[in-house]
Amino acid sequence: MQTPPAWSFALAGFLFATALLELLPQGPPEAALRARMPEGFQDERPPRLEDASPRELRALPGIGETRALAIARARYAQGGLARPDELERIRGIGPATVERVRAALERPGR
Repeated sequence: MQTPPAWSFALAGFLFATALLELLPQGPPEAALRARMPEGFQDERPPRLEDASPRELRALPGIGETRALAIARARYAQGGLARPDELERIRGIGPATVERVRAALERPGR
């Protein structure tokens, strides 16, 4: 039996490493999500679900650090969140939290 060429072992290693990378979770590192923006939101305007940092999201009722990070991860994985109703797809966020967030985002004068 003939020994395969050396490049075939390198190719096999590359393909294996590429397959492993596909299994890793995608998205920005958690530290980058935590440090993106200053605490709260500016000018007393509510944060936009589409692009608010986790720290800005924490200003919403019922959204703490864990839920804010979950929203940021889901937004990255799903390509964005436009409406409060879409928050229910995130584990740990139920209808009551969605209603509180909706009320905060639709509050008159904001």
